[in-house]
Formats: sequence, C-alpha cells, structure tokens
Amino acid sequence: MKEDIVIPLFKHRWSTRAVLEALSHHYAPRRIYILCPKSELLKLEALRTEHRLDSVSIHAEETAFEAAFGLSKEAICQLLQAEQSLYNPGWFYQQILKLGAPECLPDLSENYLVWDSDLLAVDAWPVVVERDNAAVWPYRFALLQDNSRGNAKIIASWERWIREILEVEPVRDPNASFVPHHMWFNTTALAEIKSRIKRHYGSGEAWPCLMMRSANDFGTFSEFWLYSSWLDHHHPEKLRYHPYESYGRSTERFFDDGTGKFSRSMRAFFNDSEILEPSYEQIFKFICASYGNDSLPSSLSFESSPRHLKKGKDNMHVEELRSRWHSFVEA
Repeated sequence: MKEDIVIPLFKHRWSTRAVLEALSHHYAPRRIYILCPKSELLKLEALRTEHRLDSVSIHAEETAFEAAFGLSKEAICQLLQAEQSLYNPGWFYQQILKLGAPECLPDLSENYLVWDSDLLAVDAWPVVVERDNAAVWPYRFALLQDNSRGNAKIIASWERWIREILEVEPVRDPNASFVPHHMWFNTTALAEIKSRIKRHYGSGEAWPCLMMRSANDFGTFSEFWLYSSWLDHHHPEKLRYHPYESYGRSTERFFDDGTGKFSRSMRAFFNDSEILEPSYEQIFKFICASYGNDSLPSSLSFESSPRHLKKGKDNMHVEELRSRWHSFVEA
C-alpha cells in the first residue's frame, strides 16, 4: 500500500522483529515509522540493518514535538498530576504520539495506520481497498476487543471526556469496544479534533499540553475511541471497520516478555533455546503447527507488563480468557 504505519514503541522486545516483518508481509506499507525512547534507538537501528527492514524509519520520542511546538516529552509529561490520573505520564504520551504523528513526522502520509507494538498480525484482515494502483476510501481496521468486560470506572471516564470535550456521543458497537490496538487516522479529521480541544479549554496552548491537562481533569482518555467518535459524528463515511465476528473472535492476548508460555513452546518446537528474536516466518510456522492451517488466529497480542501476571480472571478481557498461552491454561 502507499500509506505509512506508525508504531509508538516503549521498548525493543523479543517480538519486535516479527511484528515489523508481519506488517511488511501483509500490508507492504510505504514506510513504518517507529517513535521510541532514545535508549532504544541503537537496538532498533541494529535490528533494521541486520534483518534488512528497509521500510522502517526510527525516531526519538523525546524530541518528537520540538519542531512543531518547541516541546520536549519531559515538558509535556510534567503537566500530569499523578494523584488525579489513572495512568502514568508515559502511557498518555504514547497516545498523544499516535494523534500527533503528523506534527512529529513531516513526510507522513495523509492517512496513516497506527499499530500497537505488541500486536502480531497472523491471519490478517484487509486494511485498504486499491483501485488503479491507489488506495481509496474506505480504509478499514478490525474490532478486536469484546466489550462485555472492562473497568466500568475507566470506560465512564472515557465517555465523559468524549461528551464534554468533543461534544459528540461516544460511538458504540453491539459486540466490541473501539480500543482495537490499531486504527487508521486522517490528518484533516485530526486537525479538527485538535482545534476542538483548544476551543474547549479556551486556550492557545499547544494541544499536546491540553491533552495531558485533560488527563488531570478526567483521569484518562482513549485516543482510539475519541477519534472514532469524532468520525462517527462528523465523517461517518470514513469510519469503516471489520466487525468483531470477522477477526475479533479469533484474536488472543496474553503475557509474554520472551519467557512466557508461547515463546518457550516455540523454542521447544524448533528444539532451539537460542531463538531469542524469532522471525515472523518462524513464529508463523509454529502457529500453524499449534492451531492448524484452517483455524489460525487473526492476531496475537504479546503483553509485556508484569501487571498482567497479577490479573485475576475476573479482570481479564475475553481475548485473554480464550488464549491457550496463559499460565493458568494446562498444556
């Protein structure tokens, strides 16, 4: 496709190579932009060079907004008041990067696909329709998260943010949430949202700062849901997605930081304990052997935060409960 993919990435992990190779294999984007901490630059550059990931372009997140606003990551994150927010400043900053990619990356395509760094496409869904060798609307993402479970307090805060700041109703789907871990963004629609945020606060302050301030006021916000809700109200022709039944019902989420059940089983499958950064081809071969070619998952999410090890079943998403790769699932 002729468009770009944007990946905010906190840390280079064992699955990063496979995620990047999967995106190139399934979607052949013009470029894959990675926005990451400076501490990860050398590792990612080495990965790009060693495995010939020529479409990958790597950028430091600390200075992402300096050209547009003269703002560092530190200056934006310092606006968060920890006692009033539900997450840490880095978590919010990643969301701001997704919305602000056009200001961070001047050569970015008008429509760009944001992709979470732990989401591996397997039996992937189409994201563009091409006609005469050019992508045309509708671009599509896939709903990947069942909405029957979730933290009611956080969801209510997201809804309040959307209603009060954007003055639209949160878009809904009968079966799934609009937190699909990937989404198409359009630069014109984003500019409208940023103007609306500034109008809400009656401020000439840069919108990334106002987003962080909004986390103080509302406790949280959801970049994917707020954007989808704006489209639903103002540009419904641009809100197109595959329903949960098509690809969400086979996706799985589970903790694996390179020592989890999936990665251990994969190394055992190849009888090679030294596979520390597997290729997409290797992981795909293992998945096919584990699931069978006719029942492949649409995608797998490799959660890396240790907090996922402490989650009880009552707090897990449907996609976590169904996964065979959780530690509580017998072999």
